[in-house]
Amino acid sequence: MASNAISDITDEFLVCQVCLEDFKQPKMLPCLHTFCQSCLERLLATEPAGKLDCPTCRQDVALPRNGVQGLKSNFLVGKLRDILQQQPKGETSEAREDGVPCTVCEAGNSAQFYCVECTDYLCQTCNKVHSGLKMSRAHKVVTIQDLQSGKAASELRARETSKCEDHQELNKFYCDTCHRVICLHCVVTVHKDHQYVEIEKAAEREGAKIKAKLATVKNTADLHEKLIQQLQSVKDEWSAQVQRTEEQIRKQLNSIIEAAKKVGNDRIAQLRAMNAAREKQLQAAIEAAEMDLASARSCVQFTDNVLEYGSPTELMSVAGELTERLDQTADEKKAGMAEMTKDLVNLTVEPSTYNVEQKVSKLVGEITKTFIPVLSSLPTLTTQVRPNMVIGKGDRGLKRIKVAGKDRFGQFQDLTSLAVTAEGDIVATDLGNSRLQFLGKDGSFKKKADLTFQPWSVAALTNGELLVTGDGHRIHVLDKQGRESRAIQVTGAAETGETTEGVAVDRLGRIIVTIGHQVFKLSPSGDVMMRIGVKDQGQQYFGSSLRVAVNNRNQIVVSDWDNNKMLMFDSSGRRLFTCGSYGSGPGQLNYPDCVITDSEDNIIVSDCGNSRVSLFSRDGTFIRHVLTQSEHGLCGTLGLALTCDGHLIVSESKAINFFL
Repeated sequence: MASNAISDITDEFLVCQVCLEDFKQPKMLPCLHTFCQSCLERLLATEPAGKLDCPTCRQDVALPRNGVQGLKSNFLVGKLRDILQQQPKGETSEAREDGVPCTVCEAGNSAQFYCVECTDYLCQTCNKVHSGLKMSRAHKVVTIQDLQSGKAASELRARETSKCEDHQELNKFYCDTCHRVICLHCVVTVHKDHQYVEIEKAAEREGAKIKAKLATVKNTADLHEKLIQQLQSVKDEWSAQVQRTEEQIRKQLNSIIEAAKKVGNDRIAQLRAMNAAREKQLQAAIEAAEMDLASARSCVQFTDNVLEYGSPTELMSVAGELTERLDQTADEKKAGMAEMTKDLVNLTVEPSTYNVEQKVSKLVGEITKTFIPVLSSLPTLTTQVRPNMVIGKGDRGLKRIKVAGKDRFGQFQDLTSLAVTAEGDIVATDLGNSRLQFLGKDGSFKKKADLTFQPWSVAALTNGELLVTGDGHRIHVLDKQGRESRAIQVTGAAETGETTEGVAVDRLGRIIVTIGHQVFKLSPSGDVMMRIGVKDQGQQYFGSSLRVAVNNRNQIVVSDWDNNKMLMFDSSGRRLFTCGSYGSGPGQLNYPDCVITDSEDNIIVSDCGNSRVSLFSRDGTFIRHVLTQSEHGLCGTLGLALTCDGHLIVSESKAINFFL
């Protein structure tokens, strides 16, 4: 075959990726991956939790009531497999002198025709017999040349293989009420009161919609391909960057070492010069002391002799001179001793008052990471209020406004979550009082909205609506005035006794919500698109209290209260990294609660047990503590939000703090 639709069919597309054999009863998952029904049933039987993940993309599969059997059958796979098997493998029509053999007769004649209905190759003789039979004379027959050139692609595409599983008749209608293809027998029985149309009209209608969406997805696929190329380029460059950075560090270290050696040598030379001068001084002092010693001994000896052997006359004759000499010798001794000892010193090296390690660290320099803008032209949709700011470095000078409950209207009890509306108002979930509290930008009370349940979290949308959790498996949608407009029911939660807790909305309008040990992604209408985490599910195991945030790239950040950590997942639910551990040190967490992201996707988390707010980079690297108990007087941080003009708001149990 040459340049037609059939030439794009690959063996990989027609082979089950579990058993690596041709499909048997192919079943299609919601993620559009297809597997044998028996393979899926075996995989489901091995799962202790009774849940099924797609073997290819690992997404959770919401099974219908009758299990794997209730999944949609992929008739197209079987059709394409049959067509591909009918083609001459490994040969073209030009490579065969005798053409394609007839699959009906045993004479081995070369086939000239192909029956689309029977899927048989026919020689000239068999084609005459085939067209003469009553049961097959109406079949669509094409020539081998048209088949191999692609001219008969439309006939092959029109071949119908989808049959009703209940009546084994061709599906010729589509039920708009049940959203499923049906046969004529279904029309006159189960679906007789439903709205249905002919399958061709339904296909034309839905095909137009699908084609419009397909163009967007193809563009997205191109963007992903470019992204992979850029990421591969970054990956290839990374090792070279690491080597260059290491060389720079070593070069800086060597320069510091050389400078330290030079300073040390200068100090040693200074010491040796001082030593030489001092040795001369001491030697001169020793010689002078020796001369004084000799003079003193001579005086002592003369005096002893006079006193021992001299007569009174002799003593008195020299008494005056002797006394003067003794006094002179004694005075010279004191003066000489004082002169020689007045300049004697001890040599010491005064230690530096600086932290040497810190000083050297500054001299070596810091390793900085510059994020590379990848596919900056990627189209985005703004759904959630996301202020354009990054937490600054001068937080110690922040002005703090603390708003505490002081009257019956503005009293607080367990302010578990915060959000900022498109108009800039602050919304707080007052869990203890079962209501929402609305405050102005200056912290003034504006209004309240009483609820019939205890609200856990709130998220604000750009259209003014609010999403509120805390009522069973429901998400309540409130209008701008705080009145409920509708409720979204979350289906498929494993923890029936838990309520919805954390909530966020990504840039495509999809809702991220937590229930117990699970994280759900919902379509804007509330349909479950993805589930992450089930109790005892290995590495994806969560605690029972989770909060969530979504960054600009639609990646999901999960704050796990029970396990003192945060986890990052991509938009398909694949885990990217985990950060944090129990403790009070840098980068450690103690009951992390609400989590948000800034305009550069840095992660900000309220570390409740440590009464502080911590900042992590978008790859999970700890940066610093933004707000602490000792410096900012916080106690038991809970909710977090960023205002539209870039200020941080933090809630405690009974107070809201504005850091300006």
